[in-house]
Amino acid sequence: MACVSLVVAGCSTSEWRDVKNVTLSPDGRTLTVRVLFSRPPSSPEPCERVAGTMVEESASTVVIGVLVDEDICDRPWPWEEPTMYETLAAYAHPVRLRLKAPLGGRVVVNAEKTVAVKSDVPSPGSLPE
Repeated sequence: MACVSLVVAGCSTSEWRDVKNVTLSPDGRTLTVRVLFSRPPSSPEPCERVAGTMVEESASTVVIGVLVDEDICDRPWPWEEPTMYETLAAYAHPVRLRLKAPLGGRVVVNAEKTVAVKSDVPSPGSLPE
Protein backbone atom coordinates (compact mmCIF):
# COMPACT_ATOMS: atom_id res chain seq x y z
CA MET A 1 0.00 0.00 0.00
CA ALA A 2 2.82 2.42 0.86
CA CYS A 3 4.53 1.80 -2.48
CA VAL A 4 1.37 2.53 -4.40
CA SER A 5 0.90 5.82 -2.52
CA LEU A 6 4.46 6.89 -3.24
CA VAL A 7 4.17 6.08 -6.92
CA VAL A 8 0.88 7.96 -7.30
CA ALA A 9 2.12 10.97 -5.31
CA GLY A 10 5.18 11.28 -7.54
CA CYS A 11 3.19 11.39 -10.79
CA SER A 12 1.92 14.95 -10.70
CA THR A 13 4.06 17.85 -11.85
CA SER A 14 3.81 21.63 -11.54
CA GLU A 15 4.66 24.21 -14.18
CA TRP A 16 4.31 27.94 -14.70
CA ARG A 17 1.86 28.36 -17.57
CA ASP A 18 2.45 30.80 -20.40
CA VAL A 19 -0.27 33.46 -20.13
CA LYS A 20 -1.36 34.94 -23.46
CA ASN A 21 -4.77 36.52 -22.86
CA VAL A 22 -5.31 39.00 -20.06
CA THR A 23 -8.43 41.07 -19.40
CA LEU A 24 -8.36 44.18 -17.21
CA SER A 25 -11.31 44.97 -14.95
CA PRO A 26 -13.08 48.36 -15.24
CA ASP A 27 -11.37 49.63 -12.05
CA GLY A 28 -7.92 48.70 -13.45
CA ARG A 29 -6.99 46.62 -10.39
CA THR A 30 -7.86 43.05 -11.41
CA LEU A 31 -6.28 41.06 -14.23
CA THR A 32 -8.18 37.97 -15.37
CA VAL A 33 -6.13 35.36 -17.22
CA ARG A 34 -7.49 32.23 -18.84
CA VAL A 35 -5.53 29.02 -18.41
CA LEU A 36 -6.44 25.99 -20.52
CA PHE A 37 -7.10 22.74 -18.67
CA SER A 38 -7.76 19.31 -20.17
CA ARG A 39 -10.52 17.00 -18.98
CA PRO A 40 -10.37 13.28 -18.52
CA PRO A 41 -12.76 11.59 -20.97
CA SER A 42 -15.07 10.14 -18.30
CA SER A 43 -15.32 13.13 -15.95
CA PRO A 44 -16.06 16.86 -16.13
CA GLU A 45 -13.43 17.42 -13.41
CA PRO A 46 -10.10 18.87 -14.63
CA CYS A 47 -6.80 17.00 -14.44
CA GLU A 48 -5.04 20.24 -13.45
CA ARG A 49 -5.48 22.82 -10.70
CA VAL A 50 -4.05 26.25 -9.98
CA ALA A 51 -1.38 25.70 -7.33
CA GLY A 52 -0.31 29.32 -7.01
CA THR A 53 -0.12 32.74 -8.61
CA MET A 54 2.48 35.48 -8.75
CA VAL A 55 2.03 39.24 -9.10
CA GLU A 56 5.10 41.48 -8.81
CA GLU A 57 4.51 45.18 -9.40
CA SER A 58 6.93 47.99 -10.18
CA ALA A 59 6.44 51.50 -11.51
CA SER A 60 6.73 50.34 -15.14
CA THR A 61 5.78 46.64 -15.21
CA VAL A 62 3.55 43.99 -13.66
CA VAL A 63 5.01 40.47 -13.77
CA ILE A 64 2.36 37.74 -13.53
CA GLY A 65 2.45 33.97 -13.29
CA VAL A 66 0.08 31.05 -12.82
CA LEU A 67 1.49 27.81 -11.36
CA VAL A 68 -0.50 24.71 -12.37
CA ASP A 69 -0.39 21.21 -10.86
CA GLU A 70 -0.82 18.71 -13.68
CA ASP A 71 -1.96 15.08 -13.83
CA ILE A 72 -3.91 15.13 -10.57
CA CYS A 73 -6.72 12.96 -11.94
CA ASP A 74 -6.93 9.24 -12.37
CA ARG A 75 -5.71 8.29 -15.82
CA PRO A 76 -7.13 5.30 -17.66
CA TRP A 77 -5.20 2.09 -18.06
CA PRO A 78 -3.13 1.92 -21.27
CA TRP A 79 -5.78 -0.22 -23.00
CA GLU A 80 -8.40 2.39 -22.07
CA GLU A 81 -6.49 5.36 -23.49
CA PRO A 82 -8.76 8.01 -25.03
CA THR A 83 -8.78 8.60 -28.75
CA MET A 84 -6.89 11.53 -30.25
CA TYR A 85 -10.11 13.59 -30.47
CA GLU A 86 -10.97 13.04 -26.81
CA THR A 87 -7.56 14.32 -25.71
CA LEU A 88 -8.00 17.56 -27.68
CA ALA A 89 -10.77 18.72 -25.32
CA ALA A 90 -9.86 21.76 -23.22
CA TYR A 91 -11.63 24.57 -21.43
CA ALA A 92 -10.58 27.99 -20.21
CA HIS A 93 -10.23 28.38 -16.46
CA PRO A 94 -10.35 32.03 -15.32
CA VAL A 95 -7.75 33.09 -12.76
CA ARG A 96 -8.05 36.54 -11.16
CA LEU A 97 -4.93 38.41 -10.13
CA ARG A 98 -5.44 41.46 -7.87
CA LEU A 99 -3.11 44.45 -8.27
CA LYS A 100 -2.07 46.74 -5.40
CA ALA A 101 -2.48 49.78 -7.68
CA PRO A 102 -4.41 50.31 -10.94
CA LEU A 103 -2.52 49.06 -14.00
CA GLY A 104 -2.44 52.47 -15.69
CA GLY A 105 0.28 52.62 -18.35
CA ARG A 106 2.34 49.73 -16.95
CA VAL A 107 3.25 46.76 -19.14
CA VAL A 108 2.13 43.24 -18.17
CA VAL A 109 4.91 40.66 -18.50
CA ASN A 110 4.82 36.87 -18.25
CA ALA A 111 7.95 34.75 -18.58
CA GLU A 112 9.85 37.75 -19.95
CA LYS A 113 7.29 38.33 -22.71
CA THR A 114 4.93 41.27 -22.98
CA VAL A 115 1.28 40.24 -22.73
CA ALA A 116 -1.52 42.06 -24.54
CA VAL A 117 -4.18 43.28 -22.10
CA LYS A 118 -7.80 43.69 -23.17
CA SER A 119 -9.87 46.12 -21.13
CA ASP A 120 -13.41 45.37 -19.96
CA VAL A 121 -14.14 49.08 -20.37
CA PRO A 122 -15.48 49.97 -23.85
CA SER A 123 -13.49 52.53 -25.81
CA PRO A 124 -15.10 56.00 -26.10
CA GLY A 125 -15.78 55.58 -29.85
CA SER A 126 -17.71 52.33 -29.30
CA LEU A 127 -20.33 53.76 -26.92
CA PRO A 128 -23.82 54.35 -28.38
CA GLU A 129 -24.85 58.00 -28.53
